[in-house]
Amino acid sequence: AGSDYTARIYATDRCTSVRVLSGHVSPNVNCVTWHPNCNYVVTASDDKTCRMWDIQTGRCVRLLSGSASGLNLVRVSPSGRYAAAAGHDNVVRIWDLGNGRLVNELRPDQIPGQVEGSIQSIAFSSCGAALAVSGDNCVRIWDVRGVGNHLSNPDYFAATRGPAATSSISNGVQTVTNPLSEVEHARAGTRAPTKVYQTNNVSVLDLKYTKRNLLLAVGDY
Repeated sequence: AGSDYTARIYATDRCTSVRVLSGHVSPNVNCVTWHPNCNYVVTASDDKTCRMWDIQTGRCVRLLSGSASGLNLVRVSPSGRYAAAAGHDNVVRIWDLGNGRLVNELRPDQIPGQVEGSIQSIAFSSCGAALAVSGDNCVRIWDVRGVGNHLSNPDYFAATRGPAATSSISNGVQTVTNPLSEVEHARAGTRAPTKVYQTNNVSVLDLKYTKRNLLLAVGDY
C-alpha cells in the first residue's frame, strides 16, 4: 500500500511487483491485508472504501462502500466471511465479503473524562468470535458472533425488539426496554463492548491474537 493510488504485490525472488492493484480514487491506500485463503487481498483507502482484489488477475472483485470517512485499517475474519475496517471517524464498519454489503457499525461510547483519540489497531480473535479495537486510552473487545444479526445493528434491533423497543448504555451495562425474552436478551451480539480495558492515557499501537485467543498489545510506554 502506498500514496500512488495503488497497492502492489511482490514475490521474494524479484525486485519488481508482480501485481499492481489499481482502482482507488484517493492517492492514500492506507492498509492491505490478506484473505485467509490467500487468493485475495483487501485494501483500505482515504476514498472511504475497501476493495477486495483477486491476486491472480489483479482485478477488484468487491467494492466495500458506505463509510462516512476515510479508512485507515482493515482486517478479515478467520472464516474469510467478514472484513472489518476502522475509519478516521472512530467507527468500525463490518462488511459481508460474500455480497459486499455493509452489515454493521460498531460505535463505542466515549469514556467519561477522557478524550477519544483515533483507532490504532483492530484484530479478530483466532476463533472469530471477538474483535479487539485499540485507541489512545483503552482496548475494547466486541462480541461479533452473528455480526449481521447483531443488536448493535439498529435495523436488526428494531426488527427483533419491536418499534417501541429502546436501548441505553450506562457504565458499560446495556438496559433494554420491551425485551422479547430472557433467551433473546442473552444471545450473542450486544450494542456495547463486552470488555473495556483502560490504560493510563497510553496509546495501544498494535493488537495481535495468538492461536489460543490470547490478546497481545503493544503500547507507547
